[in-house]
Amino acid sequence: MKKKIAVLFILLVLIALLPICASAQEKRIGLGFGKPTTVLFFSYDPWAAKVAYDFTKGNQFLFLSASYTLINSRPIAGPFTASLGVGGFARFEFEDNGDNSFGANIPISLEVPMLDDFLEIFVEFDPGLELLPKPRITWKSTCIWLGATIRLD
Repeated sequence: MKKKIAVLFILLVLIALLPICASAQEKRIGLGFGKPTTVLFFSYDPWAAKVAYDFTKGNQFLFLSASYTLINSRPIAGPFTASLGVGGFARFEFEDNGDNSFGANIPISLEVPMLDDFLEIFVEFDPGLELLPKPRITWKSTCIWLGATIRLD
C-alpha cells in the first residue's frame, strides 16, 4: 500500500512540474546511479528536481529533492564544468518503523558536456542537513550519483 502511495505522489509531483518545465530556458532529463541506488533527474534551468529510490530489502525508501541552481555549468578546466545549488529534500521510508525525514541540501556537481551539450555526464555530491524530525547531519541524508542527462530543447 505504501508503494502505491509513493508512486501516486511521484506522479502528482511530475504533473505539477509540467507547467514550469514548459517555460524553462533549458530542459534536461537524466538517470543516475549511486546512493540511493537510482535517481531520475528533471532540470529546467535554474530549477532541478530529483526522484530517487532504493527498494533493496531492508532499506526501502523514496527520496524527493528540489533545488535552485546558483552556479550553473561554470567552466573549471578543459571540458569540465561545475554547478552549485541550494534546495530541500524529503525521504520516505517504507519499513514499519520508517524514519521519514525532511531537510535542506547543497547539490554540488561536476559535468562533462558532450555532443554540442546534448549529452552531459555528471557526478553529483548532495550533502543534506535533516531538519525534521530533529536537526542533524547524517550519512543517510547524503546522496552521491554518477549519471547522464540529455537536453530536451
